[in-house]
Amino acid sequence: MRHIKKIALVTAALMLTTSAFAASGTVTPPTAPASASLELKSAPKLVSKTSTWVTLEWEKVDAASTYIVKYSTKSVANSTETNPQYDNETDPVTATGTTVENLEANTDYYFSVVAVDKDNNESDTYSDELNVKTDAATAASATAGTGAAAASSLAITNVTAQDNKTITLEFSAALGTDPVTVKITKTTDSSDVPVAEVTPDASSPNNVLVKVATVLDANSSYSVTVISAKDAAGNNIQEGVNGVKEFQTPVNLAASPEAGALDAAAGTGASMTGATATGALNGAPELPATGTKEN
Repeated sequence: MRHIKKIALVTAALMLTTSAFAASGTVTPPTAPASASLELKSAPKLVSKTSTWVTLEWEKVDAASTYIVKYSTKSVANSTETNPQYDNETDPVTATGTTVENLEANTDYYFSVVAVDKDNNESDTYSDELNVKTDAATAASATAGTGAAAASSLAITNVTAQDNKTITLEFSAALGTDPVTVKITKTTDSSDVPVAEVTPDASSPNNVLVKVATVLDANSSYSVTVISAKDAAGNNIQEGVNGVKEFQTPVNLAASPEAGALDAAAGTGASMTGATATGALNGAPELPATGTKEN
């Protein structure tokens, strides 16, 4: 069930239709509001949750510049109020997903999303509603922030674009030998960036190098999501705030030497060694949008 946020729009549209019919004897359909193209028809989807946060994702809206997640501990979709509203909302985000933090443990929350265009106009309707119950509090979450809990929390600390095909991903602790799998998204249009490979960085045990199969745009915003990673002690990275980080490429983003070599090889029909070059030149299927660290 979806709810109209601005009841006045519906009332005004009905009045216009009635007036047109009375004046001419014909019915003139009301013009659809510009914000109609901003509507999300589906409820957001649950990606992961703990006792204190929930990670959500939703469909892309072409006319949207940003999105806002609205949420409450009471359902708006099932409310009997005339014009029910959600009690809380997130800051606007450009990606089609976000993590809602500072939630209460073992509590039902109701989430909906609105799209916002470049002129700051919100969609007139909420998306369908998603109900999520946060996990019960555990000893680990109750002591979060203490020395023992903090030491076992693996997280992304920094992301740097070295050139238009290479990203350095820094973690809070030395990584183990397990594969690191990541996903990269361009936040301006929510498009996935295919990942070619993820390899250890010889300069630091805390880092990995991520090679993309296409090229990154200069002066653009991206988001990296770590799907799987373990530190040297075997601790898994926690999905949500620890495993997602946005980064901005510099205005003068350097061109990868590999990209130049691939262009030259493509022009001559030559083949090159290496997963990225060989796949591209031999007509292999497009690489997936996630990559795994090779050891």
